[in-house]
Amino acid sequence: MKKIIGIIICTLLITIVFPLAVSAGDETNPEIEDELGDTPLSLLDIKSAWFYEIEEEPDYLYISMKILFLKENYNAVFSIRWSFEGDDYAAGVNTFTFRNTIFRCGLPKQATYWQWNKMPICEGDIDTEKGIINWKIPKSTIGNPQPGDILTNTKANAVPGFPISFLYFLLQFDYRDFAPDSYNEYGQDYIIEY
Repeated sequence: MKKIIGIIICTLLITIVFPLAVSAGDETNPEIEDELGDTPLSLLDIKSAWFYEIEEEPDYLYISMKILFLKENYNAVFSIRWSFEGDDYAAGVNTFTFRNTIFRCGLPKQATYWQWNKMPICEGDIDTEKGIINWKIPKSTIGNPQPGDILTNTKANAVPGFPISFLYFLLQFDYRDFAPDSYNEYGQDYIIEY
């Protein structure tokens, strides 16, 4: 009788805990969610962001960010940040009105222009129809996480780029968007699968 009760309890725990552990990692169950309308500029309004991997490509981490009204030819910077083994990493993309879009990933150190430009370039694409930005990040540029390692302190941001950001600064407008909204809050952790 004790064995049967133990089996039932274990089964219940597995059915409750296992979906929580693997439910994140797609558009339906993102690690990072944000309230819509928390910035007056829908071009920067973050909906969500999520991490995922593809079994056939274990050397890469994929990250996606969904924006309410995504437009590629607008000066802006979109980034996802997380921590791994005491280091802070970022995946970012600069979009420009008249220049090529640049995807980067790695250790940002401080968010200065020159340090951002020294981060490794990675693959990525922008799907304006779906409103989704995708990064394909070599794990070797982000601390080489292994299966079971945990990425913590996940968050996202979208900010206007120069010269628009300078104009907004002068006019005292803050059109930036952060997800989650509070600086001290983070999204869910992501556990490396492959």
